[in-house]
Amino acid sequence: MSFLRRLYSWYEWLLLAGLAAAGALLAGMALMISADVLLRALVGISLPWAVEVAEYILYLSTFFAAPWVLRQGAHVRVDLVVRLLPPPLAVYVDRIAALIGLAVCSVLFYYGFGAAWEAFTLGSLIFKHFVVPEWWLLAILPLAAALLSVEFLRRLAAPEREAPPEEPGALPQDGI
Repeated sequence: MSFLRRLYSWYEWLLLAGLAAAGALLAGMALMISADVLLRALVGISLPWAVEVAEYILYLSTFFAAPWVLRQGAHVRVDLVVRLLPPPLAVYVDRIAALIGLAVCSVLFYYGFGAAWEAFTLGSLIFKHFVVPEWWLLAILPLAAALLSVEFLRRLAAPEREAPPEEPGALPQDGI
C-alpha cells in the first residue's frame, strides 16, 4: 500500500472515529439527562454535575463530528441561489465557498492552537463542579479545524461535477 493510500485510510478512520465519539457522547448525554430527570421526579435528588457535563458534551460532539458532516455534505447549506446558477458558475461559487471555509478554518487552527498551547504551558484550569485542565477542551478546536481544512482542500481539488438535473418545481433533496 502506498504512503498516500495509507494516509488517506488513516484520515478516513479519524473522521469515522470522531463521528463515533460524537454519537457515543450524545447517547451518554441523553441517558445522563434522563437519569437526572427521573431521579428528581422519583426521589427528589438531582445530579448537580449533569449540566456541566452536558455543556462539555455538546461542545466536544460538535467538533468531533463536524469534519465527517462536511465530508458527507450534510452540513447546513443554503444553496437556493447556487441551484439557480448555470452549472459552471455554480461550481465556481462552490469553490469560492470552499476557499472562504479554508481561510476561516486556517484562522481557527492558528488561534485555537495558540490558545490550547498557552493554556497547557500556563497550567490553566477550569473550576466548575469538576476541575479540568483548560487545554483538554481547547485542543479539540485546532484538531477539528485542521480536519475541516483538509475537507475544504479536497473540495477545491475535486474535479468539477455537474449537479443532476432536477424536475421543474421539485424541492431540493438535501434541504435548504
